[in-house]
Amino acid sequence: MLNGDLTTAKKYFFSALSDETRLLILYALKENGGMCVSDICKATGKDQSLISHHMSCLRNCGLVNTERNGKFVIYSIKNELISEILDLSDRHVKEMLEGILSCEVVNNKNRS
Repeated sequence: MLNGDLTTAKKYFFSALSDETRLLILYALKENGGMCVSDICKATGKDQSLISHHMSCLRNCGLVNTERNGKFVIYSIKNELISEILDLSDRHVKEMLEGILSCEVVNNKNRS
């Protein structure tokens, strides 16, 4: 793999983590374990079509697993590494909260 491809893949990985709905989904799965889409909808307060759309992204980026259980698809965090990434980001954000919230580059991006 070329360095440019690896850098692009990393950018896409962090983009997958940068969406509020996808973060809500990941934290719900981390807290509750395996969940079907309807349970994820209840936990996040989002509608089914939006959750299904975001689950596709999370699955493609290797953040969640799927398992069929009868007529339901059960989603779960892919592995412990993903849970660790969420835990590490929690620690970092708590330590750097003021700086992160005052970052004009990120804040201006969110306004456009």
